[in-house]
Amino acid sequence: MLLRYVTLALVAVIAGAAAVVQAPPSTLPLLVDGHVHITDRVYWEHIDPWTPQPVGPWDFARAHDSGVNVIIENVAPYGYQTYNTTVKQTGRLIETFHRLLDANRNRMELALSASDVRRIVANGKFAVILGVEAGFDQDGDVDILRLWYRLGVRLIQFSSQVTTAYADAGRGGARWQGINDRGRLLIAEMNRLGIIIDITHATEAAQRQIIQASRAPVVASHVAMRALCNNPGNLSDDVLGALAMKGGLVGIHGGAANISQRYFDWSRSHPPVSMNSLTLQDVVQAELPLVRSPTQDYGTYIEALDARMGGLWRQFHAQPWKDAADAELLVPTVDEFAEHVAHAVSIAGPTHVGIGLDLVHGRSYLKNFDARAYPRLVDALKKRKIPSEVLGENWLSMLDAAKVQ
Repeated sequence: MLLRYVTLALVAVIAGAAAVVQAPPSTLPLLVDGHVHITDRVYWEHIDPWTPQPVGPWDFARAHDSGVNVIIENVAPYGYQTYNTTVKQTGRLIETFHRLLDANRNRMELALSASDVRRIVANGKFAVILGVEAGFDQDGDVDILRLWYRLGVRLIQFSSQVTTAYADAGRGGARWQGINDRGRLLIAEMNRLGIIIDITHATEAAQRQIIQASRAPVVASHVAMRALCNNPGNLSDDVLGALAMKGGLVGIHGGAANISQRYFDWSRSHPPVSMNSLTLQDVVQAELPLVRSPTQDYGTYIEALDARMGGLWRQFHAQPWKDAADAELLVPTVDEFAEHVAHAVSIAGPTHVGIGLDLVHGRSYLKNFDARAYPRLVDALKKRKIPSEVLGENWLSMLDAAKVQ
């Protein structure tokens, strides 16, 4: 009898070990950053993002080494905010992204669904979901929307950096008092296709109307909580509650001016810190004061715009970021970031919160933080007993919920 029990115990141990080795992909730990930018740098500077970069807070190499295995990469046609140029630059960036994929097939793959993400991560590769920030098309052409979907885009920031033909933006003014009928038609098509709708940078009226109009959950991919930092770009508890009631998600931003009230107050009374005579807004909000010839342009306008934007981008990334001396003591910690996550969980529930750090060059983030520091962020969340799904699983649920027939 004893021998029988010992034998059964050994079988159970062996079976348990086999279960660990052969665990289904769904049990693999995920660390997802829901708002990343790197393709723009590849396009303008020709960097290799799989090599640690001396300038800028994020690249694949450092993020991968710190445990990140899934991102939502956002191409962003900054400075191209006119008829034709937005679509042109977005297309260039998507093509650049696909070339980056082709050159790194052994390390990364494009994910179109949650099952894709699990398969890619289970195979030891980096899963990348493709998104668009700063406007997919200022005019809101539904065929351009369908084209981006066909090329792999699965998330689009609905409101651009500027007010468009279909939605008001935080920096662009209230032309539509939210969104208009064209915007509602676009939302319906995004629901049909399965594109995640991102309400970041929309006016609060537009945010509420997008949530109401969408039949699928929507996200605010990179904001923090206004209850803790009264930055107008942050999300109110009321809007977060409405977003959660629709099944959506908020990705908590890592910017110092979004996390820390002290830092935000300082920023309002001090001019932006520049590098090589440029600030972040000088680049992402650049407008070239040229007038296109109605009869004899022959590419002159776009050549001038490209030369100007490329020069600004390379000039801006020529040296590391350094904050003003009197602001350095105000930069928030990872624990302050965790407070925003905890607050969002208390309002929306643990299944409606994720990470969306938006680590780009030219602004302060959490203290001593770059893409090597994700483990510190994870530890800060664990210390507060934040549920583990906030680290990744919640983002995956948005991929599958975006498609509504």
